[in-house]
Amino acid sequence: MHAFLSSSMLVAAVLGGTYGSVLAQANPLVGSWKVTFAAGTRIENGTPTTINGTGTLIVGVHGDSLIARLIPDPIEGAARPESRLTAASGAGRIVFISKGKAQVNANGDVKDVTSISTWILSATGDALTGTVERKIEGMDAPSRGPQPVSGTRIKG
Repeated sequence: MHAFLSSSMLVAAVLGGTYGSVLAQANPLVGSWKVTFAAGTRIENGTPTTINGTGTLIVGVHGDSLIARLIPDPIEGAARPESRLTAASGAGRIVFISKGKAQVNANGDVKDVTSISTWILSATGDALTGTVERKIEGMDAPSRGPQPVSGTRIKG
């Protein structure tokens, strides 16, 4: 009985490892990317302006999901927190969702809010394209709609 359990566990481990390996090879988003994206919005005198950001996006496979880390570069000298993005794996355009803390400054009244970001990404070779759309949880603020995301694979 003990030998049977060991053999079964070995087969499961081998198949699980193979499945993860095949999934990683099959999904072109897996890897590290230098990305440019809409990092936020500044509204002055009622006029919204996109704040563009850059950073490193690292996409990996975890079980049957894709997990990504977005490590943003500082904007205007200010460090920005890292984000975790999750998506069901699949082919073509992948929809990642992330939730994070943000600040809203309305006429000097600053408050912390939760931002929900929907990233729709795809990769062809060493080029990444897609969009990101952000909404503030609990606020009835109009969305600016999907904003462009682009990137190039980091070799190394």
